[in-house]
Amino acid sequence: MITLVVPTRNRAHTLRRVAPSYFEQDLVTEIIFVNDAGDDETTEVVHGISALSPHIALVVIENAERQGASRSRNIGVDRASNDYILFVDDDEYLEAGYARVCLAKLRADPSLGAVSGRRVYMMDGETPGEALARFGTGLRGGPTFRPILCEYVNGARFTGDIHQPITNAVILTRRDLLLKHPFDGFYARGNGYREETDFQMQIFTLGYRIGVTNDVHSMHLPASQTRHGGQRVRKWDRIYWSIYYTKYFYDKFFTAYARQINLRCPKNVSLALFSCFVVYRELLRPSLHAWAMTVLARQRVISRPRQI
Repeated sequence: MITLVVPTRNRAHTLRRVAPSYFEQDLVTEIIFVNDAGDDETTEVVHGISALSPHIALVVIENAERQGASRSRNIGVDRASNDYILFVDDDEYLEAGYARVCLAKLRADPSLGAVSGRRVYMMDGETPGEALARFGTGLRGGPTFRPILCEYVNGARFTGDIHQPITNAVILTRRDLLLKHPFDGFYARGNGYREETDFQMQIFTLGYRIGVTNDVHSMHLPASQTRHGGQRVRKWDRIYWSIYYTKYFYDKFFTAYARQINLRCPKNVSLALFSCFVVYRELLRPSLHAWAMTVLARQRVISRPRQI
């Protein structure tokens, strides 16, 4: 019914935590891990977890040379035996029912090309259940999508289901679409920014809608637990690669994307605004957030009732 595909590299430490939730998904009959030339104990870890769920077929593909996440996803799709593919990152839990709910929504609406749940970023010390309770239907007001920046606002508050050009990386889609419109291997260096959204934008500009539902969630491990493995780069490198890949992404899709949503902003202006946004996001926003948390903590201390 559903094949779950996980591209991974040197993430045995995160897979120990999150991979059991993959084997608990309804309607998933096959899980493919594509080990992208890693040198840790990933293969042993996933075989150990799989042994507890013998009814689910396990496939571990070992890339002899590093291919990057996009090509690794394509390798997994080529090997898959089911008609539907659920992509999962190697540092995220899946809420029970994630695959089943997304499949039901995809099948119910022929205009949908892919469906995701909500992504919740866990804080240090939180359990997945505590993170879900804190997140609720979102953490802030405002739009769920910024058209000029072509950015999905992950924490925006909304209820029910929405449709927009892109969503997060944990999507369920059809294998036939992936074979016709595979992931672009260009995003293989640096932080791989836009590599997941490239496929989503491909099918969006072809007339498919991308669905996001509040009914299920993925829970991303806190940064303190994902500091090595995968694609981890420094702040200035993240800024460079984010802008570099967004220019490539815009060169591919911006004209068709703008026409699809009736966006009148020129491509170069949009890229300039995105570049400013990335600098703010990487350099200024973390400092402002830390300052706000410090002020909030002080206010709590001041407002705490005095003990007599």
